[in-house]
Amino acid sequence: MPAPTTTPALSFESGLAVVRGVDAPEAPDCLRWDARVHALVAAGVHYPQLREWAASHGVAELSAPSTLEVPSTLDWRAPREAQQEGLGRWRAAGSRGTVVLPTGAGKTYVALLAIAATAAECCVIVPTRALVAQWFTQLADAFGVEKVGAYYGDEKSRRAITVTTYHSAFTLFEQDGARFGLLICDEVHHLSDGAEGDARSWHDALTIAPAAARLGLTATYPDGRDSMLAKLVGPVVYRRAIGEMTDAELARFALERRYVDLTRAERARYDGCTARFEAYTEKSGWRSAAPTGSEAWKKFVASTLRNPSARRAWRDFLERERIVRMAEAKFDECARLLRLFPGEQSVLFCGGVDMAMEVSRRFAVPMITASTPASERHAVLAAMRHGTIRAVATVQVLDEGWDVPNAKLGIVLGDSTRGGVRQHTQRLGRLLRRQGDQVASLFEVVAAGTWEFYASQKRSAGVRRVAEPQLGFGL
Repeated sequence: MPAPTTTPALSFESGLAVVRGVDAPEAPDCLRWDARVHALVAAGVHYPQLREWAASHGVAELSAPSTLEVPSTLDWRAPREAQQEGLGRWRAAGSRGTVVLPTGAGKTYVALLAIAATAAECCVIVPTRALVAQWFTQLADAFGVEKVGAYYGDEKSRRAITVTTYHSAFTLFEQDGARFGLLICDEVHHLSDGAEGDARSWHDALTIAPAAARLGLTATYPDGRDSMLAKLVGPVVYRRAIGEMTDAELARFALERRYVDLTRAERARYDGCTARFEAYTEKSGWRSAAPTGSEAWKKFVASTLRNPSARRAWRDFLERERIVRMAEAKFDECARLLRLFPGEQSVLFCGGVDMAMEVSRRFAVPMITASTPASERHAVLAAMRHGTIRAVATVQVLDEGWDVPNAKLGIVLGDSTRGGVRQHTQRLGRLLRRQGDQVASLFEVVAAGTWEFYASQKRSAGVRRVAEPQLGFGL
């Protein structure tokens, strides 16, 4: 912490913008007196505003972002039209805001261009450790490995370009936030408004960060739930949908739903579980116990800890989910699709770890889940890129942020969101990186006559919307 001084000065200290030697009436409204540091303070996010004020009022700045030496020998390919437009719109918006591009359209390349254009030390924030490794590799290839560090878990390497997770960002910014002039928030939809949980704590990290330039990247922007996101990162400055870029920059794609029936034994168990669960629901009235469905569900789940009847209903619900997830006909249909596309590399999206394990066992393919070690995960994805393995089974881990351009067949055997449009769109996006004239195919295998039918209708309707060309005039 800088030594006390009566000379007017602005600095960044432990997540705060600190102004010393200035009377409160002369200071901007965002500043408040803090007796602990004997100075005026504001959240770090106000630092760019205070920098401008300090420059015009003769206040010395003691903390300034470091510059990045961009190699003059960068030999990058020319950006595509959408990438160039996205970067241009972001810079025109004062280098603040979110660029929304479909998966496979090259959002990472937009980030590389932004880093080079800003020429300031940069922090890239991602939601998972797997993405830390992926970003590290791409940044090292672009700018040189000596300029790139990773800050998460036991790894605490700070460099001119530092990759961190949303979980670790607060600590990094509290200690070294002043050095970064640019923040890049990958998969920024994770910062959608939330009353509790990760989103709120991740907002705190961006609130203390002093960086003026901020770039958000996502394929699925949380429209209507972005008030804090727009405040901390900036509004959407550029958006393209899948349908607008198909053929031109993304692979053409086909979506198809395949219905399968439960066996007689599976149907009997499913109907029995459903009857008992609905009987308890009607008797207890838990669905009307709260103003929203999500709040009512939380109350029901909480009641299972103390109410034996609720606990039995909960077990029936989970068994019903398992019956649909592990339906025998799904494995048969998956085998038929793999035979139908013998030359395609495939991603088999499963609804749970138990299903992924069974798919891996039956079809002798590797499996990637949240518990898969990073080294094994990297080896499997590298083998996919090199074509030495044909398919991989996964639950949620590969829904976003990984890159295997030659995978053009996706088989959705179940989801983990009961019809979430975002997850389905992300899964489709995994297949859309253009490889010549290859066409991507995404098949949904749905258990007919079960709750999964309605979940499939919900998620697929959203994908159809994003798949339609959007020319701006409703055409």
